[in-house]
Amino acid sequence: MKSIYPILLILFFLTNCISMAKGQSDTPRREIVIITGKVTDYQGLPMDSCSVCWKSPSFGNVVGTFTDKEGNYTVCVPKGKYKSVAAIKMPSYASIAMQEGKLKEEDYRLEFWAWDFVADRDTTLDIRYHRMEAYGLRAFRIPGAAPAYQIYVRPISLTRTLSLMKTDAKERGKECLMAPHPQHLSVKVWVNNEEVPVLMKQEIKEYVNADSYCNAYLLTVGIPQHPKENLPYTTFKVELKDLENGDQGEGFYYMDREDYVK
Repeated sequence: MKSIYPILLILFFLTNCISMAKGQSDTPRREIVIITGKVTDYQGLPMDSCSVCWKSPSFGNVVGTFTDKEGNYTVCVPKGKYKSVAAIKMPSYASIAMQEGKLKEEDYRLEFWAWDFVADRDTTLDIRYHRMEAYGLRAFRIPGAAPAYQIYVRPISLTRTLSLMKTDAKERGKECLMAPHPQHLSVKVWVNNEEVPVLMKQEIKEYVNADSYCNAYLLTVGIPQHPKENLPYTTFKVELKDLENGDQGEGFYYMDREDYVK
């Protein structure tokens, strides 16, 4: 049954794509865009049978597909804005891999996330993921401040998380530190596909509950020197690496342009 499920899911998505394109006789035709891409690890090796899903604010799957043996995928997505895009290969996902006990701990993986994805045209979304999540990614400008972007991100290192799970709760106290400290975190940022300097990297506490907190980051990054005006949104790519254990990951964020009265 497990081997049949991915095939059935692919057929469902293909059928859904065709029905969206044709429309129903009693409903208006839904506009769709075609998203293509490739999912790899950080050595460039393809991730086959990896699910790529566009999600609602409640994290429900709206539409999605699986990669082929070369890591490639193609999917039809209704035009609009999506809360997130997730990529995950279920057999290697840490919580599932631990339950099944078929993989070594070094082969466990986490997820890839893109946030506030704008599907307004046919495009390409290539994905790399490993053992680090760029979770909760947000970007914004501070009115009246120096010309820069602020980026909030919570890096989640799988190696650190697994170690934390093995630590007694009394021993770790209120700290649930799943991200490295600044001296052990490498950060690279691209805005509209142009690499920009990371001007400031501030480690902060993120509230979990009354008894605990995790560590996250507020990044200050530069403005692109060659701005692109043809898109109604700004894209951010954040690449993270834990210098102590080698965990890597990246995330994307799509920020709608702000149009004010001149």
